[in-house]
Amino acid sequence: MRRNVSAAARPLLVLLAVALCAGCLGGGGGSSQTAAIGCPQKSRPATPLLIRLDQPPSGAEVCVGSVYLNVVMPAGWSGVPSLLAHATPGVHVWQERSLQYGFTPCRGCPAPALNPAQVERDHPEWILKDVSGADVHPPGHPSWVMYDISNVDYLDAWANAAVSDLQGEKFVGVVLVDAGNHPAWVFPPVDPSTGKELTVSDHAVQQAEAMATVRAGLKTNGFSMVAENGPPTVIDPGQIGSTDAVSVGRGFARLSGVRWDGLFHYFEAALDAKVGAWVWDGGRLDRTQRVFGLASYLLVSGLGASYAVAPDGDRDRYQLDPGLPTGDPVDDSGVWTRQFESGAVAVNPGPVDGVVDLPGANGVTVPAGGAVIDVGGTITSSAGAARS
Repeated sequence: MRRNVSAAARPLLVLLAVALCAGCLGGGGGSSQTAAIGCPQKSRPATPLLIRLDQPPSGAEVCVGSVYLNVVMPAGWSGVPSLLAHATPGVHVWQERSLQYGFTPCRGCPAPALNPAQVERDHPEWILKDVSGADVHPPGHPSWVMYDISNVDYLDAWANAAVSDLQGEKFVGVVLVDAGNHPAWVFPPVDPSTGKELTVSDHAVQQAEAMATVRAGLKTNGFSMVAENGPPTVIDPGQIGSTDAVSVGRGFARLSGVRWDGLFHYFEAALDAKVGAWVWDGGRLDRTQRVFGLASYLLVSGLGASYAVAPDGDRDRYQLDPGLPTGDPVDDSGVWTRQFESGAVAVNPGPVDGVVDLPGANGVTVPAGGAVIDVGGTITSSAGAARS
């Protein structure tokens, strides 16, 4: 099983396109013999970890839930969610789905919004057209169609199709892979309600309302929804507040300065809206990056939050547990701090060293680009951090 914790670092439409072009993976969903494998009895890391699978697990790989609380997968892997849930009870398995685009279904791909052939036959008015009367599609995908997400009947049909797919398998919900806040199309669609070209701002409003509508349909049936909502440079409170958790496909571990600030303020908006932050840090990380990335994640963590990182040989790092947050992040002269029940975190994304007081130690120097995690008075620092 390959662990892909960087797939969501691509722009959202590109993520969907790559999944489709590289999709149609072979392989089955495992067997009853696979489910009988004894998984490690260790508890999951204190940090709720996240992973996206890019091929069906087999053998001992079904134990992925012993490390990762949240597991994201394409559609079409029949039996895999139930297999994972049987192997490691309590794991949360999510299905990737499109909200706005229809395309030919394939194995290993996100689930299309609805089958375009069926919609063309039964509800052609749901398919958006441009001013020339041609189907609207994203760049590079002329066979795709874009649906009218302002149409309540379409949204009801989407929710019913999603619930039908999720029921009977051990899914907890869906990840919308095309809920980005900066849409891409070859030619803009005509808004059926006005007869004029749909603007980006009007589309943003429609998308927020559509997300709220389909989320309600999912919630009624016991399912949750996460939205891939990048880029973080666009903070749309309506879209953020219309889902249970948001992701922009990147993490903090390698960021500093204004890039760190931009990502932080996006997730700060999610924190204010009581929406979970799904933070993705992919690839190999050194110790400094691990502590910095984890501490930054903890700054914006809350109910429904999850952290996509491969623990590799550093699993103990993600057992650090400061408890529940007792307040919001605070800017302490350029060092962001947050208090928890059993400690605190401090992150310095700027170019100048800072000094902060933590529950476990006063006068802690947090160097530029460094971080400190205080759990019960035990200080874990990134390379170079020292007490003054």
